[in-house]
Amino acid sequence: MMQTTLYLLGGNGSCARWWQDALPHFQQYQAQAVELPGFGDNPAPPCQSLAELADALLAQTQAGSAIYAVGANALVVLHATVKAPHHFSRIVLQSPVGAFLWTRRLPRLMRWQPLRRLAHRVLAHQPQWRAHQFSRQSWPAERYRLIADGYRHCRAFLPYWDIVQPESALQLFDRITRPIELVWGGADGVIAWQQAAAWEAILCRADLAITLQPDWGHYPWLDDAAGFAAWLEQRGAQQASFPAHGKAGRLQLAELAGLPVPARMTARQADDPAIALLLAQHPHALWAVRSSGAHEDQADCANAGLTRSLLRVAAADVPGVVQSLLDDGIGEVVVQRFVEPVVSGIAFARHLAVEVEWVSGHLSALADGVATPQRAVRSRLGGDWNQGELAPGHGLSGQRLWDFLQQVVRTFHYAQLDIEWAWDGRQLHLLQARPVTVYPWRRQLTAANIGEILPPQPSRLIERAQRHAAASIPAIWARWDSRVLADNEPFTAVHGDASYINSDLFLARLADWGLPSSGYAGEIGGAAPSLPLRPWRVLHNGPRLLRMLWRSRAALQELPAGLQRFDAELQVLQASGADGQLLADWLCRFYLFTVQGNLCIAAAIATSGGAALGQPATCYRAPESAPHRLPFESDPATPRPAVAPLPLTAIPSAQGALGLAFRCGLPGVRGYCIAVREWYRDNLMRIFHRLHQAMPAAERPHWFAPHPAARSRNDSFWQDGSGGQGQQHGFVIVPGLVEGRVGREILIVDTLDPGQHAQYRAASAVIARSGGKLSHGATLLRELGRPSAVMPQTAAFQAGELVRFHDGALHTIDTATVTAG
Repeated sequence: MMQTTLYLLGGNGSCARWWQDALPHFQQYQAQAVELPGFGDNPAPPCQSLAELADALLAQTQAGSAIYAVGANALVVLHATVKAPHHFSRIVLQSPVGAFLWTRRLPRLMRWQPLRRLAHRVLAHQPQWRAHQFSRQSWPAERYRLIADGYRHCRAFLPYWDIVQPESALQLFDRITRPIELVWGGADGVIAWQQAAAWEAILCRADLAITLQPDWGHYPWLDDAAGFAAWLEQRGAQQASFPAHGKAGRLQLAELAGLPVPARMTARQADDPAIALLLAQHPHALWAVRSSGAHEDQADCANAGLTRSLLRVAAADVPGVVQSLLDDGIGEVVVQRFVEPVVSGIAFARHLAVEVEWVSGHLSALADGVATPQRAVRSRLGGDWNQGELAPGHGLSGQRLWDFLQQVVRTFHYAQLDIEWAWDGRQLHLLQARPVTVYPWRRQLTAANIGEILPPQPSRLIERAQRHAAASIPAIWARWDSRVLADNEPFTAVHGDASYINSDLFLARLADWGLPSSGYAGEIGGAAPSLPLRPWRVLHNGPRLLRMLWRSRAALQELPAGLQRFDAELQVLQASGADGQLLADWLCRFYLFTVQGNLCIAAAIATSGGAALGQPATCYRAPESAPHRLPFESDPATPRPAVAPLPLTAIPSAQGALGLAFRCGLPGVRGYCIAVREWYRDNLMRIFHRLHQAMPAAERPHWFAPHPAARSRNDSFWQDGSGGQGQQHGFVIVPGLVEGRVGREILIVDTLDPGQHAQYRAASAVIARSGGKLSHGATLLRELGRPSAVMPQTAAFQAGELVRFHDGALHTIDTATVTAG
């Protein structure tokens, strides 16, 4: 019988020789150490990104194999799993790196090159100086020489600190669904097991099992090679792991992280000796016994209330109640000391805001509908986001409750949580925490901008990509402001099962920077709640804004390589006859790259300091035919002509004073940044054209079919559907005087869709009901020099009616006037 290959992959600085003592002890697996480029004896140059490392790992390993990986290279395994979900048959990760990177001291220190080189030198020559981080055991000198040899030969050690960055470390991990086993050691001084709760949220859809090994250090295979091999081969039968997702798993992780969870244990059988031990430790307590089934409290389906929870259970009755719940088919049962609160409640909590309902006494009165709760919304953004007063009383202040809820959110890597809490008059208790699946937040959404590039009812293909990438997209902003990672706001959010732009994501940054919301509304269109100008905050955030200027401009130079990489991947998929699922998975990763690139371009435009140094020609001035540019072209399902895909074009060059100013961070380069933006979009559409043709004809009816729900709102509004705000004002894009008939010479459209370039060229004037000053469509009309404006109130004008457009004013000849302002 052929043995499954098990790959062993150490962390940064590792080499194959570190595993030499463990290899002979494996019996069920054919164990093999693997070295990535730049590690150990691998002669390939070090990789430049996590994507390259993932590709290298996939190329060096066989499909269907198992893998055990540690630390930073556990992160590489997860990136490889995003790209090829079924490549590894079993994934075991020890102390993975990636959680809270923007808050950890070591990554911040390692940004400084001299300190990074010093650390490498110490590890390569005197690793025993860091012995307390490696293991509780005293190692012989030979073992330290082995460790030093790995670091000495690791050419990837120094660049690795640049590769593993907060903005790229965890992208799309929330979409991994494969079984993953995580293990932490109690003696590991590198990554503490308190981070396990964070990984429950990071890998929220994976079939995630967690094992805590109290006696393990960072290198358990060096401490006990035979025991390590036996553990890895027999873990399922002999080791105590627990499923991370679900009521029981989250409470256990919260307790490990130091949150105030009432005394508890998880039972899988009524005669578990741990039940008697727990009861004996609290002889006068009453107990809460709750189900913790696999169908409950998952990332996409809470199923709250489908199973039973029994409260105030006497100690003598606990085993019988546990058995009763297990007889219902529940896999696990939580036995928890009952807290008799003076006030308790439910909170929907995220970093930006909490929405709380509370009652006097136990919250069962709220769940049963016996008591009418009090309710309040408190937000960091203030103003219109707040509702009611967060003042539970009974000795519990609103600030103390806010701090407690934020501590829970922070523990689970800033996930948005549904939290049950209780206050007993002395302290707060965490009773339960589950993911928020469907909840109408007081979050500001807008149809502006998204309506310019996607139809009201986009295809299943693009809607899936948008939803899958939404949580990962904003991380790119961490290049200049890591607070976006704590906010953990998605790029788009759902209302009525349709996607809208999440304005809270953008407005939270403006609020932190002290900038008003009017600029955001003007740039993308629509409206936004008021945020005032706060000059002191602007000055305080000066270094961040300068960092945004420099790093966003640097990001523009990375776009060509990224486009070439994804285009090459797509060509390989097309040549191999990939099915629709593979193409859809590729699109999720490409859509993430696409929007993150656009956000970097937008940041570069925002810090460009005007266009004093000129306006280079954009792709819109090119006279050649553009079969890849169509109305609603951002949906790959939009019908395309059957012509050969066009090659990608070179990024616009900046010469002379313009190029010098761009490279030196000087103002006056808006024209060049806009030219780059339109070049980028044009090349994205060339790739979308190829994707359309690559989709197998038999699968197009499924993937190209419209998503069931359409965007029904054309304004800005709260996610609960209230407080609709329309376009605040119109504006002139290109002034001019034109007379003609609506639908012929004068085109009136709903949005500024850049894919309608042919129609815009044919018209004498263009009027849109919505759109932003810096939208692609507005840029196109400026390039064409077409008299144009955004004018929300144009419903009275009918097709064929004779009208005059003059510098933002439109009226039927000899009748009343409507103005853009």
